[in-house]
Amino acid sequence: MNDEVVRRTTGMRARTLDELTADYEELGVKFRRQVSKKVLRKAGARASVAFVFQTFDAEMDEYGEPQLMLATFKNSGGMYTRYSYFIVKNKKEAETIWNMAKEI
Repeated sequence: MNDEVVRRTTGMRARTLDELTADYEELGVKFRRQVSKKVLRKAGARASVAFVFQTFDAEMDEYGEPQLMLATFKNSGGMYTRYSYFIVKNKKEAETIWNMAKEI
């Protein structure tokens, strides 16, 4: 076995929408942790999910400010797999999107 094998776990692939998570772990370190999740829409084999998450900053040895990921998933062969995503990195971006959404 190769000593340089990297062990990764991510929740961007799952059998059910409930099992999906924004968590990302590598070599026992959780680099991204989910704070909350909301299924926005499920239509046929596709689903849209919003995740609030924090990313680990190794230099600061702490998690950063919350971010928002809007992701779409496609169910194929009984597994939901992330198809596309968009990340809102800060409060200013979120406020801009919110103000535009109020126009709908």
